[in-house]
Amino acid sequence: MSAFWGMDPAQVRAHAERLRTASGQVEAVTARLGAAVDGTAWTGADAEQFRHRWQNGAAQHLQTLSTELLALGDGACGEAEQQDAASSPQGRGSDGAGAEGAAGEEHRGTRAPADGSGAGARGGYLHEDNPWIPDWLEGPAEDLLSAFAGTASEAIGQGFDTGFDMLEDGLDRFGVSTAGLAQFQRDASHFGEILGDWATGERVPTIAELGAAGLLAAGSGGVGMWEAVTGQDTALLDDRPGGIVDSVRTEPVPAQGAQTLQDLIVQNDALRMDNPGGPLEHGQIGIQEVHRTGGGDPAYIVQVPPTEGAAFSDVPGAYGEQGNSRDWGSNLRLVAGQHPAAMDDVRAAMEAAGVPAGADVLLVGHSQGGIVANHLSADPTFNSSSGDSGTYNVTHAFSVGSPVQTVVPAQGSTQSVNVNHGGGFGADGISGDLIPALDLGGAQADGGTLSAPHRHEVTLPGYPVPSAHPVTILQSNHDSMGLQGEATGGYAGSVGRATAGDPTLSSLERDLTGRYLGEGTTVVGSQVVTVGRGAP
Repeated sequence: MSAFWGMDPAQVRAHAERLRTASGQVEAVTARLGAAVDGTAWTGADAEQFRHRWQNGAAQHLQTLSTELLALGDGACGEAEQQDAASSPQGRGSDGAGAEGAAGEEHRGTRAPADGSGAGARGGYLHEDNPWIPDWLEGPAEDLLSAFAGTASEAIGQGFDTGFDMLEDGLDRFGVSTAGLAQFQRDASHFGEILGDWATGERVPTIAELGAAGLLAAGSGGVGMWEAVTGQDTALLDDRPGGIVDSVRTEPVPAQGAQTLQDLIVQNDALRMDNPGGPLEHGQIGIQEVHRTGGGDPAYIVQVPPTEGAAFSDVPGAYGEQGNSRDWGSNLRLVAGQHPAAMDDVRAAMEAAGVPAGADVLLVGHSQGGIVANHLSADPTFNSSSGDSGTYNVTHAFSVGSPVQTVVPAQGSTQSVNVNHGGGFGADGISGDLIPALDLGGAQADGGTLSAPHRHEVTLPGYPVPSAHPVTILQSNHDSMGLQGEATGGYAGSVGRATAGDPTLSSLERDLTGRYLGEGTTVVGSQVVTVGRGAP
């Protein structure tokens, strides 16, 4: 006679939750220790050696431990789910898992994993423990609610798609343009996916994401109806893909590469296209190959400039008409969690410049460029240490003036730092940059706040303006350089003055030095890729 003990899914899930909790605790301890190391007033060669040992030794080991604990927890949860599927009377097995996998591959959003794996993001009710409900009741009740919400969401989505297909087929028969309605269908489906994830407990969306996605769906609906009624095609809110490379220009190798964070901002500003505010046919992405004097694989600095071309008031020029993908419409799509053409452009530029898969990459951006950089770092099909084709190891994302507190990097090893100019009223006037505040601080729809230990926001004093005119205030506080192009103004000047005294910025600059900038590095190649999405 033999005895066989099967898996108890409840116990496995409890153990997985303990592993995830331990992972978060290790990350929190690492963050506190890092802040203490960076914040000490100790200077000199011994201090620098100690900080180097911390950054490249103990801190990395702790981060690896946190990642491994989280992976073990996720693996245990997966095993429990498989056991439930195998044991259920419905016989849910590999077919169900395969369907979920296929659906996940179709989604092109750039949010962090729903369960926060590798990112520390706040998940939905399926991934949060309610202390007021006993575990034996909470799990089954949440699974039942999630299954019901998922079934309802799927039925609504299928009904919506079927109805639209019938409508488009009928309109096509009468020669009515349906391109705009197809755009509405895509935007409405994306909005529905966000609501579906929330309802099924997979994740809690941010308020900014919900608002932008809803606004896009409503706007696309209006455009679709206008085109259907008038028969006139418009490029308004056109989401056509980008990544059309026009040229790759090799620049002279600089006598000295970037030495500071301020230098990175200056280099980013130099890539902005010179135009009087009208539509632009293309945009530019800058890529530098950096070698370490100590040897090893090269690293790459990828520069993404801000919104360019047609002015905010130019409709539809600034919202889908121009070939330069970094327009005002892309701002809206990025905040909504979509994958617009501006992200395609960076991927295509890196491929055209010959950046090898798996290479270490530093993404630098200002305003929309920073949003693009952070969304790419949050996309596991781009930011990955797997070495697969089309993926890169994004070690850092550095941005200024960008609303990116709704975005968490896909890898726990990726450090994301954004700088904003704080607002205030003083004797010299009003200061502050409103653009980075458009993410509402990462506020979520359930009252929580999206955050992660490797996502950092630095607020620096703004530029007081003796005027209450919002455009004047914004120009002085949002530009990467001074209004006359001087490096002592704008975000470049603020970061240059604050780096030594700010623990986050000083830690970032030390981490990048010897790897991407400063002593111990040499720029061996510099390329500017002209890229866009072509005509509508």
